[in-house]
Amino acid sequence: EEFEKAHPEYSIVLTFDGSQRLRIQLEHGAVADLFASADERQMDLAEESGLLARDAVSFATNYLVVAVSSRASAPVDSLIDLAHADVKLVLAHPEAPAGRYALSVIDSLATSPNFGPAYSARLMENVVSQEPNVRGVLQKVALGEADAGFVYASDALTAENISTLLIPEEVKIAAIYTVAMLRTAVDKNAVEDFIQFLISPHSQRILQDHGFGPIPSQAGSKSRGLTGAHTE
Repeated sequence: EEFEKAHPEYSIVLTFDGSQRLRIQLEHGAVADLFASADERQMDLAEESGLLARDAVSFATNYLVVAVSSRASAPVDSLIDLAHADVKLVLAHPEAPAGRYALSVIDSLATSPNFGPAYSARLMENVVSQEPNVRGVLQKVALGEADAGFVYASDALTAENISTLLIPEEVKIAAIYTVAMLRTAVDKNAVEDFIQFLISPHSQRILQDHGFGPIPSQAGSKSRGLTGAHTE
């Protein structure tokens, strides 16, 4: 909406889904002007498939938290509780960025003396569903169909009937969001204008107001140049 106010000559149409699903749709002929991914892996795969007209640009970061249902059937007061018997846990599918991040965090927690090597296996035994995207995870937790689930901090801000558990800093993973112009783009100037808007201070304030982190420094992420659908 803010972009369209500044550029009334343009109209934005957004398509939301897991990054991997959007990429596959594009590979099978879906037409769009830009692709935005919640991780660099899906963007790299899009580049390998020849979908990109320019290099991708980082425009935001995010991180995982554990959403806990207010209707939980088993007590979940800490991350250790996720491995207790009778806890129903839901994750995003491993092919989705949120699912891959969650598995990495779980494996890292198992290396901590506070959790122990059996933590990961016990926790995974409690997984009752793997959703195609993180919104599916959040919905199941909010509705009480699962006791807890790994979601993005930005999504947790939008949900009712949940509380959150933070991931320890030493195992927290920053999700780096990237965006790129596609070869199917019709108006390349419009695409460049939108990307420039995403990385502008005004847009960065909007994103951070909604729970996203700032653009990562080059030292903390892959370097991508601008001369080069939101996802979950």
